Amino acid sequence: MNLKKEINKSWETITGILSNRKYFFIALGTFVIIFSLLYYFMVATVAKNSLKTALMMSGVNYVYATFLLILILSFLFGIYFSIVLFKFSLSMSMGKQGFAGSIGSLVGAFGVGCPTCGAFLFSLIGAPLALMYLPFKGIELQILGILILLLSIHFIGKSINSQCLIKR
Repeated sequence: MNLKKEINKSWETITGILSNRKYFFIALGTFVIIFSLLYYFMVATVAKNSLKTALMMSGVNYVYATFLLILILSFLFGIYFSIVLFKFSLSMSMGKQGFAGSIGSLVGAFGVGCPTCGAFLFSLIGAPLALMYLPFKGIELQILGILILLLSIHFIGKSINSQCLIKR
């Protein structure tokens, strides 16, 4: 089967899962929680938790790009979490797809923060200024996290699709 057909089948499976109200609201709730946390991490290291200060220190383009990327990352993680719960509800083991999605979320979260003040998660492991040494100040980590999440969502959708039919 070619890649385009596989992606379309995975997309149909995922939209079928999310058409169920339970999984839709799980995805929506997860999105809101993760976005709130990542937004807080973005401004937590800035004086008085001010978005205005973050804009002045990091620049408008950087803050807007980071805001857009954490929005996408949160959205994808909401979908990922919802379909993983669906897969668990079918009493299947999570396997490689679950691990990869978790890694994607973690990698993306490491890219959130002010590069001069230090990202929140990097400061937890003793490297608060690590984002300053990256060429795009952490945006590349967020994009990598998004790509890993997209692949994980595709592979989970593919594995669910190969094992059952989603009722619409």
